[in-house]
Amino acid sequence: MKFALSRPHSFLLACVLLMARPVLAQDSSLLHTPPAQAQAREAFVVDGVLTGTQRISRVVIRYRGSGEPYTEAPMELQYGDLYRGTIPAGSMAPPGVEYYMEGFTAGGERVPLFKSATRPARVNIAGEAPAPRAPVVVQAPEPPPPPPSRTSRPSRAERRGERKPVAEPEPAPPRAPERKPEPARGSDDDDMAALTAELPPGEDVPAERPAAPVRRAPEPVAAPAPDHSQMEEDLALYTAEDTLALATRHEQSVKKVPAIAASFGREQIRSLGARTVADVLDVVPGVTISRDVQGSYRTAIRGLRNDAEVLFLLNGHRLNSFFDGKALMNLPVENLERIEVIRGPGSSLYGAGAFLGVVNLVTQRAEGVLSAVSAGGFPKDEGGLSPTVDGHVSGAYHLEGLELFGDADVWYQKGDSMAIQEDALNTETLAQKLRDALDPAGYTQDDRFLVNVGLGGRYNLSSKRHLTASARLMSENRAALVGLFDTMGPDSRLKWLVLLGDITYEQDVNEQVHLRARLYGDRQSTDRLFQIAPRGFRTGSDDATQLFAEGLLEQTLVTVSTVGASLDTDLSLFEGNRLSLGAVAELQMLNGYSYETNYTADSRLRPSLATPEGLVDILELAGGAAARRLTFGVFAQDQWTVVEPLTLTLGIRVDATQLPSVDSSNVITGTQLVPSINPRVGLVFSATDSLVLKLLYGRAFRPPTMQELLEKIPNTYYNQGRYEGNPSLQPAVVNTLEAGADLVRTSGESRVRLRANAFFESFSSPIAAVDTSGNIVPVLNRDLGVRVYGVEAEARLEASRRATAWVNASLFRAEDLELPESQRYLTDTPQARFNAGLSMPIGDLVNFDLVVRTGAERRNNTRTILELIRRYKIPAYSTITAQVRSEPIADHFELALVVQNAFDSDQRDDVPRPDRVPGLLPRDGVSAFLTLRAHN
Repeated sequence: MKFALSRPHSFLLACVLLMARPVLAQDSSLLHTPPAQAQAREAFVVDGVLTGTQRISRVVIRYRGSGEPYTEAPMELQYGDLYRGTIPAGSMAPPGVEYYMEGFTAGGERVPLFKSATRPARVNIAGEAPAPRAPVVVQAPEPPPPPPSRTSRPSRAERRGERKPVAEPEPAPPRAPERKPEPARGSDDDDMAALTAELPPGEDVPAERPAAPVRRAPEPVAAPAPDHSQMEEDLALYTAEDTLALATRHEQSVKKVPAIAASFGREQIRSLGARTVADVLDVVPGVTISRDVQGSYRTAIRGLRNDAEVLFLLNGHRLNSFFDGKALMNLPVENLERIEVIRGPGSSLYGAGAFLGVVNLVTQRAEGVLSAVSAGGFPKDEGGLSPTVDGHVSGAYHLEGLELFGDADVWYQKGDSMAIQEDALNTETLAQKLRDALDPAGYTQDDRFLVNVGLGGRYNLSSKRHLTASARLMSENRAALVGLFDTMGPDSRLKWLVLLGDITYEQDVNEQVHLRARLYGDRQSTDRLFQIAPRGFRTGSDDATQLFAEGLLEQTLVTVSTVGASLDTDLSLFEGNRLSLGAVAELQMLNGYSYETNYTADSRLRPSLATPEGLVDILELAGGAAARRLTFGVFAQDQWTVVEPLTLTLGIRVDATQLPSVDSSNVITGTQLVPSINPRVGLVFSATDSLVLKLLYGRAFRPPTMQELLEKIPNTYYNQGRYEGNPSLQPAVVNTLEAGADLVRTSGESRVRLRANAFFESFSSPIAAVDTSGNIVPVLNRDLGVRVYGVEAEARLEASRRATAWVNASLFRAEDLELPESQRYLTDTPQARFNAGLSMPIGDLVNFDLVVRTGAERRNNTRTILELIRRYKIPAYSTITAQVRSEPIADHFELALVVQNAFDSDQRDDVPRPDRVPGLLPRDGVSAFLTLRAHN
């Protein structure tokens, strides 16, 4: 991939070779295909190829024969990434054997590699049949023994991954006939009962079927167990913990990570009826998704919302633009393996931007091909649908030493069209007879065409050295939802093009040291053409220069690029300890910027789009140095299990960020490197096997964006609401203190998971645009700061793989300390969020899902002078998503029908200027979509 740089910097190339940015470890797995059957009383050899970037120091196979508990045996590295293990002949008895594989990191962390204890691979065994049963006299059956308690857990040594010496079992002698009644069924039930006679802790034991008092001759040969039985589905791993890698770069249970976090896997995402990333984030406690008048999705965390303060990553690569902090993040979810979310500055690993929170999107890289196609839309007032059609495909293919992977999304939508009754040009458009008096001022426009394509490969240079390369293209072309400055612009057109590239080299130096080097780059181009007044609009008399046949137009083109390099290492100093060290060097550049209009400062027509008079050329400020940002950073983070229940995380990151330097007149004279030190402390205490307590402190900073520093737009009547850059802005800093608890309780065959946390955040010098004039808005540091405090809680009941219920809630308060004490609250009432969901089976083949979202206010980060005069509230909302989806059809297909906002709730978002759009911004109404998924 090529990146066009405005000016070469030879010193950066040296930094590329020496310094680094951390990347997320990709899931490891063991590529293995179980055979259809195996021979009785013969040792069974299992081979598998290890893939992924997690550092695995040991691999084991866990197996059990009929009626046996799980037993562990090592898998030895043969060559390259090929591991081999053996199930001894003594366990190879009809009707079959079950097994799965796990890996262990040098720090003792378990990593699932192939299948699991509750969904193992099953291999039928042919040959010698079990000893036949003698006829028995019918007698009353004894009551079955109670199932093993689900509260039992592996020992602490097992949880640490310590391996116990296991002797190879001797061949078992034929079992004596059992004197109990025979079921009046074929031998399939007997064989499966034998396979599941002893389940590991935490598994369900199905109720025994009633026995019929019959006398029956034994079958000479046991029938093979089916490949996919109903019992297998019933024993699915529905109690698995969600995993997350954001907090430490190593995949861990969300319950144990040193952060307040959430993770959504593929099954959870599907049960939500979610179609985009925004749909998923909108059910995370403490997170709110809203839209602005341009149509961008904005993420607020704990009551505050700023695009530059929520870091979005795609497979560890930053998506936020260097210019304005926005990220093309609202991607389809069909090709995502999981979505990880950290609330608060939960990591010292990611530097600037990881301020309010971090979101990482992880793409699907499973072997084989997965695809999906969806169609539906929004009902029109005149009948029919505004169509939406999207297609998705992802897959991976493995050759000897080479793994290839890729994914693609194509999304076309016409979108919903909602009426805007009034806007700032209401009087002018009526007077000029551009619309009838009873017509709305305009309609929302939500057209969108998105293409997202990613390709990559991983080559094993040797068993200890790996090279991974990936590239991605994302392109979006859409209409502005309303326009710009809250006025109607149906001919607006917004384009966004993103190119991402990464090359990563990894090496296991020895058993304790893993080294990783990464070179990355990206380029983002935006072309935002806004029609800020309708066609045929006049700005004055009948003079021809005041008639705008195409409407008033404004176009901004911005191109930014980033190149960077990272070097980091993971060291296992001793058992239970993992130290991560790293460094990063990064250069961000504003390669192109232009702002053009077809109107002059006195509202007259230009012959064509042109640069307004007096516009500052930000590319030339301080000799062009102000349009570049160089960042150096180093970090260290140590995660230490002091004793088995207690894990301590200590981290620190030091950054030096290039920012403009100004004189007393606020004129840019050059640049300077501004240092920042950001510590992080996490304490995770497992009070019992089911209760985990967390106490966390984190500090983070975020520098102002290029737009906040430098962009200045001429003052005219038609761009009211635009803010003005301020080159003297200082970085904002947040200090966060959090306390949380995670409790897992079992009741019979069900499990309840409870999570709750409280937080306090103190923001120093927050950056905000405070509207004091109603026109051009200055961007300032709020010297006295902002503080936010609140609580978040969630509960999840898991009755089975297909039957779950969950609920979460959040309540928080934000205060602007710059305002008088009686007016400090950013909202008149506490900001509250409530979400709930239910998934339940309807027969054997159909599932029903229901999701309810309820919320109160969403607004900007400051109470402005104008807002204090014109108090307004956003009405509370409640939306319901309902979905019916099938179980796998013929093992390869799934169908899902989802209805979003099923009762057509009138949901609205805030706008910067409620005096220009009094009715606020309407959100999507009811919509319905049918999705077909296929996998090989």
